[in-house]
Formats: sequence, C-alpha cells, structure tokens
Amino acid sequence: MATPDKAGRQRIQFAFNADLDSVVGHVFQYLTKNRCFSSREGKKKGVDAMVMFYKPFAYQGQETVDAEELQAMARDSVAALSRQIEYICSTFEIERPSVVCPDFGAEVEQALKNVLTTETARITQETPESSPTAFDPDPSVLVEIEMDKESGFEEDDLLCDVRSNAEAVA
Repeated sequence: MATPDKAGRQRIQFAFNADLDSVVGHVFQYLTKNRCFSSREGKKKGVDAMVMFYKPFAYQGQETVDAEELQAMARDSVAALSRQIEYICSTFEIERPSVVCPDFGAEVEQALKNVLTTETARITQETPESSPTAFDPDPSVLVEIEMDKESGFEEDDLLCDVRSNAEAVA
C-alpha cells in the first residue's frame, strides 16, 4: 500500500497551554491521562468535539462550498452534537433540555407578524351575512381574544406559540 506524499501538504499547528487547576486544565488532563483511552485518542476526541461545533462556521463564506453543502455540514454538526447531548444526559441522569422558543431570526419573525396582522384584520372585517363565505365566529373564542387583549396581549407570546406549534408539527 502506497503512502501519500507528505511533502506537498500544508499543515497548521494548534497548541494551547492551560493551568492544571483551571477548567480547561481538568478537561485536558481527562483527555490525555484517561485510563479508558490513550492520550492520542483523547486528543482526537477533543479535536473532534471542536470540529463538530465549528465546522459549518469555518466553511461559511468559502467560495468552494455551496449553500447545500454548508447546510449538510450544519445538519451533520447538529446531529453529532445532539448525540453528545443525549450521552451527557444519560450518563449524568438529567433531563434533556427542551426548546421553548427557538431563535427564528428577525426576518422570519417579522414575516410571521405581518401574516398575523393581515389575517387578524381580514377576519375581523365585517362581511355581509348573506355571503356564502361569511365568517361566523364562535362567540366564546371572541370573548377569549378580547380578554387576552385586556390582560396585556403580547404579539411575541403568540408568535412563541406559533413557533412551538410549528416545531411540534415538524
């Protein structure tokens, strides 16, 4: 089996020194002096953990990577990090964190607000009762909406509910 030519490759060195009594020092000791795996394996585990998180960010904006490839990298990172979260939760017998309101970004949030405003205005407009498409609301729903508005109805709270419902469907 032929070995690749090492003369043509470029390398980067990444070194980090930490005090033994610091958090980073404890983590490095765990990775390099663990009885369950060699120092080399421990270092690889540390690098793999960094790559899991930072890979999509490192390739973001690179001309050699298109949007689909970048999204695939991001999905792979999320999947790998999710496995790590599951491992930590099962090892330390803790509940998996839940996402109450994910960060959708300002553009998506504004689009949701626009749709909500438009649809609310459309629904609340008076329509002729003889019209076959007339909106005939349930009076109990109208009372609940009015009560919500009187008690400090917040558009952001409603958006949070919409996001949570969308996440549950997905």
